[in-house]
Parts: sequence; structure tokens; C-alpha cells
Amino acid sequence: MTSVHLVLIDALNLIRRIEGGLRAIPNQSAIDPDQLISLVNQATKKLIRGHQPSHIVAVFDGDGDNWRKEIYPKYKENRKAMAPDLCLLLPAIKASWQQLGLHIIEPEHDEADDIIATLAYKVTQHNHKNKCTIISTDQGYLQLLPLGVAIWDHFNQQWHDETTVTNKYGLKSQQLLDYWAIVGQSGNKIPGVVGLGPKAALSILQQWGDLKQAFCAPPQSKTLEKLHHNKSQAQLSYRLVRFKLNIALGGTLSDYIYRPQGA
Repeated sequence: MTSVHLVLIDALNLIRRIEGGLRAIPNQSAIDPDQLISLVNQATKKLIRGHQPSHIVAVFDGDGDNWRKEIYPKYKENRKAMAPDLCLLLPAIKASWQQLGLHIIEPEHDEADDIIATLAYKVTQHNHKNKCTIISTDQGYLQLLPLGVAIWDHFNQQWHDETTVTNKYGLKSQQLLDYWAIVGQSGNKIPGVVGLGPKAALSILQQWGDLKQAFCAPPQSKTLEKLHHNKSQAQLSYRLVRFKLNIALGGTLSDYIYRPQGA
């Protein structure tokens, strides 16, 4: 069986980082449409040259009415909306991507991270020779490292791997979900456990390994007492930070074959 290299672009992560750079230019609060589309295309062409995909997909977010919102209505509450001028440009960006040979996935409700995680899981588990590279600066994708995926930060031109996790969190990638379940994710309005911050979470996971073992341990410290007292909150936060790997996508991998422009 022929191996594949699937490149998954976290579309809005890439676009909005480029948009933010443009808006940061003095006296340029409004977007120049041609400039933005040109910069997005330049970045995309560089990614294609650098990673040589056999398959490539740009994944967008759905409308926000997703399963996380159903179980926790405050999820991503009050997040700043996309600028109207950028919204108007998205169809043109998608069209330009398709001309470059990219495939677009834009679900009705689901978030890009769950779609990307599902595709990454399907590809890497189907054949051990398959490769999957995720293009994003979102730290949440670090939870997928145990699948064998590669994560590329285009803007800092660096890989995010187990060394990234060790340096940033002092943990293994397999422990990240437990860590975020304790400390939460402020940007997504995921609460974590009240009164337990990064230092406490690191201490718990270094001692017990994971939340399951920590919940089984006798609460002999104030830290464990707080964790046990807020077990349901930690479990909810764990569900929220964990990506789904089984989103129904339809179609097959062959739908995402990269065919260069003009081919």
C-alpha cells in the first residue's frame, strides 16, 4: 500500500495570523484585500514546497453551534468576532486556495480542531508509513503527538514536538489533557479546577501520572482535596479540551489528493 503525506492547514489560524500582522502595520487598520490574499497564497505555496504533500486540506470552523457548546454553554463565550471585512474576503481566499490545489472542508457546526484530529487519526492509524503534518500555532494540537503527527508552526518556522511539551509544560504529551482539565483554557472559557493553577497541576501529574490515579489517591493534601472536591468540573473540562477523533466526514482520502496548479 502506498504511503501518503497528508497536510492539514488550520485555515483560520493561518489567515487570522496574517491578518493580524497586516493590521499591526501603522496607519493600516483596514485590510487591503489583494495584499491579504497575496500573503496567504505566498504562505501556502511555501508550505507546499516545504512539506511536499500527497494530500492537502484547509479546514475551517463551523458556525459555533457545536457539541462543546451543548454541554457547556459558556464555551468560547464573548470571544471577539471576526472582523466584517475579513468575513467578506473568505470566499475569495477559499477560491484562491482551490486554484492552488487545496481542498476545503467547512463543516456546518463542528470545529476545525475536531475535523483535523479525525483526519489525522484516520491517516496515521490506517498505515504506519503514512505521515500527517498539521499547520497551526494552536497548542491544543500537541495532544495529538502520541498519534505520530507532526506539527509545524509556519510563523516561527519550527516544529512543535515532545521537546516543546517538555520545555513549556514539564510533562509528556500524554499528560496534556489532564493538565488542561485542571488548569483550564482561559481563551476558550474552559474553567478547570478552581484554586488549582499550573504549579499545582504539574505537582499532581508528576506525582500521580494522570487524573485517574490522582482521583484514586487518598486526599492527603489541600491540593488533592480541591481536586477531589471538584472532580466533576475536572471531568467536564477534560471532555471539552479533548479533540474528537470520530467526526463523520464522508468521502475517502482520495478526495484530498493534491493536484498542483495546471496539472
